Amino acid sequence: MDSATSSPSSQLAPPTEGASLVQVLLILRRRWRLLVIVWAATVAAVGIYTFTTKRLYRPQASLEIRPETPLVGGDSNDPALMASRMMWENYYRTQQAILTSPTLLEATFKALPEAIRLQYKGLSDPMKVFTDKLDIEVLRTSFILKVGFVDEDRDAATQVVNTLVTLYLEDANRRLRELKSGAAEVLSKETLPAIRARVDETDKALQGFQTETGFTDFEEHYKSLVEARRRFDSRYTEIRLQRVKVRAELDALSSYGAEGVSGLFNPAFHSTTTLQPLAQERARIASDLGKIEKLYKERHPAVQELHEQLRMVEDKIREAIRGTLKALETDLAEVEAEEKALKSEIVTVETGMADAARRLNQFKRLDSELVSAKELYNAYLKKHGETTATSGSSLGSVRVVDHATIPIIPFKPKIFLNIALAAAVGLLLGIGTMFVTEQLDDRIASPREIEVFVGLDVIATIPKLSTSEQAGPNPVLLDVTSELPEFEAFRGLRAELITRLEPVKGAKLVCVLSALQSEGKSTVTANLAKVLSLEGRRVLIFDADLRRPSQRKLLQSRAGAGLEQVLRGEATLEEGVQPTRIPGVDVLGAHQGITGAAELVGTVRLEQALAWARQRYDYILIDSAPVNLVSESSLVARNADLTLLIVRQGTSRGAAVAARKRLASMGVSVAGAVLNGSSYRGGEYGYYYSSYYAPQSTGKTE
Repeated sequence: MDSATSSPSSQLAPPTEGASLVQVLLILRRRWRLLVIVWAATVAAVGIYTFTTKRLYRPQASLEIRPETPLVGGDSNDPALMASRMMWENYYRTQQAILTSPTLLEATFKALPEAIRLQYKGLSDPMKVFTDKLDIEVLRTSFILKVGFVDEDRDAATQVVNTLVTLYLEDANRRLRELKSGAAEVLSKETLPAIRARVDETDKALQGFQTETGFTDFEEHYKSLVEARRRFDSRYTEIRLQRVKVRAELDALSSYGAEGVSGLFNPAFHSTTTLQPLAQERARIASDLGKIEKLYKERHPAVQELHEQLRMVEDKIREAIRGTLKALETDLAEVEAEEKALKSEIVTVETGMADAARRLNQFKRLDSELVSAKELYNAYLKKHGETTATSGSSLGSVRVVDHATIPIIPFKPKIFLNIALAAAVGLLLGIGTMFVTEQLDDRIASPREIEVFVGLDVIATIPKLSTSEQAGPNPVLLDVTSELPEFEAFRGLRAELITRLEPVKGAKLVCVLSALQSEGKSTVTANLAKVLSLEGRRVLIFDADLRRPSQRKLLQSRAGAGLEQVLRGEATLEEGVQPTRIPGVDVLGAHQGITGAAELVGTVRLEQALAWARQRYDYILIDSAPVNLVSESSLVARNADLTLLIVRQGTSRGAAVAARKRLASMGVSVAGAVLNGSSYRGGEYGYYYSSYYAPQSTGKTE
């Protein structure tokens, strides 16, 4: 097909695999009645069920199960109080079990009026039926129990709930009084005396330990030992420093006496009072001696005299050093003796501290046991007083929040809720049924469906021909008795073809195909040829459906050669082409269905026949076989300038899509689709009908 004959607007894009919004809207438009029927049936069924079902009522009473708070305020960290709070969840479940206990339910059943009990008379197990109607709703976050009873008689159900709650509270109060009386007796006779004996025993042990050790305040004694240890450590450090200092001075002065002037410059030498003036005198004589030795010789009397003076001063220094050394040795001995004594004292204090720490720990343990025993005794004593004070009171942990009242609205069925759910479910079921039905029945009903689901532009819509209820395999020609809209449909198709084929020079070759048989392609081909010939064009109908040929039925005389003989080379094209009953229209077709049609179409003679026809006719219309049923149709369509796909109303969308895909895979571009046998007369052809069948004019102008 020539590219010039296919414009972007003439062919739509192939539809996607998933359903688009337009496809959904078309399905809804086509199946909306089914949706309404399913929705209405669902709502009606639920409504009938709701209004015919027996109405059940559920009166209920609300009970609050809350922790008991002591009358005497206690410590929030009291172990007994904390333990009771931890056990509260178990207490809540216990009360729930008591409400459904067989004993309480039997007592409630017996307490009911005779008229109510007669309703259960004759049943095989009245108590089971009665128990099954009991409904307890648990609200753990707020510790609320809602006791309900489901029954048809709302007055009787209300009386049952109130009777059950009353008997439950009476039984709970009785058990509470018995429990508290027994607990108070056990506390006074057994628990409190045992705990008091433990307190006395612990106090006696503590006093005996204090008498044995001779201390009453062990912490103060331990602190005094720690302070003494600190003082001894401080003095011991000072003595050690003093010993080091004396030892250093002694070593410095001893080196002077042994080595002469080597210790003269030691700080210990100058710190001694007796040695300081002698050191100055020695320094002066040494200075004078140095000056004289520069002037005189060594044997000079002045030099000898200064040497003598220097010797005498050094003798005095040594004498003073020996005295000082004796004093330093005495001091060193005293310091070492004191250091040894302090070390011994420190050892003694450390031993005392260890013993004091041990006794302090033992004292604290005994004191802690005594305090714990006293606290436990006080806690149980407080519990005993509280139990005794409240032994005659009612149960404080259970309170009736709301008594049961006669309900107005039934518990089951819920009319408005059921109707609302039925409307929603019916809508979903209707939508599901609509799409399932659409999948099971995908017949094409309108041009819009071809555009949306098949992906082809509809270039013409042919109404169902009035001259025949079913076209069948034979072409049906329009005649003078045909309705005006039928002619107008083919004229519109003619206008579309002429417009689209304007770029093609010379003869125009149009291939008419269908997805399946009995789509009306032969009828469309014959009538299209007729309206083309009305404009003075020479038209050749090339009947390429060699398996089921039908166009030769238009001939005035069926004698002569057929297309099969031309393709086999047994006759010429001039012998095969014959005129029809339609002026200006000739037919080249086979006499009857033949075998080997695919091979005949694939011969070179077919191309030669089409080339010969282009030289002699204005339009060549190829009536080919159904695309989905035979293999040669796609090959024939490759030679055409323009290809049309005929789709009869009611044809499966899947078949039309398969045909389009098959042609596309063979390189054949379909210009558009023609919807044949359409029943949309009142909509699309209303204008023609109203004008064609208008009453005769009365002579008045409008």
